[in-house]
Amino acid sequence: MHAGEPESPGADGAADRSPGRAALIADKIDALITREAARAGGRAPTYRELAERINRIAGHDVISKDTIRNLHHGVTQKGQTPNPTVETLDWLGRGFGIRQGAAYFLDDARTAAVDEQLERLEQLGELRQALGNNDVVNLVQRASGLSDGSLHMLLALADRLKSLEEGAADQGGPGAQGER
Repeated sequence: MHAGEPESPGADGAADRSPGRAALIADKIDALITREAARAGGRAPTYRELAERINRIAGHDVISKDTIRNLHHGVTQKGQTPNPTVETLDWLGRGFGIRQGAAYFLDDARTAAVDEQLERLEQLGELRQALGNNDVVNLVQRASGLSDGSLHMLLALADRLKSLEEGAADQGGPGAQGER
């Protein structure tokens, strides 16, 4: 075992076999898939795509689409609780860009820290995209120097306008996003 690696409860390198642990792992996989889908415009990666990505990173086959599906659902096709090895969880995490993948799935404190980092990266991406829009940059420049009260009113107005545009887009009516 290398320094910094989570300890495995079993001598065979398997993670905790309890249904509770399987559900926690499944929830974490679901959150990662949901986050990736949001970045990809709503399309979640398939289990096959995830397995191919992970195996490409590893340089050989280390995980199957069935293993990912079983872990994501928290139950095997035979109705048993999955019992992944630490190595399997490590590769699964790496497939989502998490270097010490097993720790993400087995250590709730590590999960929280990684999730916080991922959230910050998403916010930076959104900011970078917004700053690429000249109208947004102009609005920020004009808002600079406003009082806190005025800034709060401007934010409330922006939220309301976004809500109205999203509602119009959902109904396909005028004022839908993208129409000017």
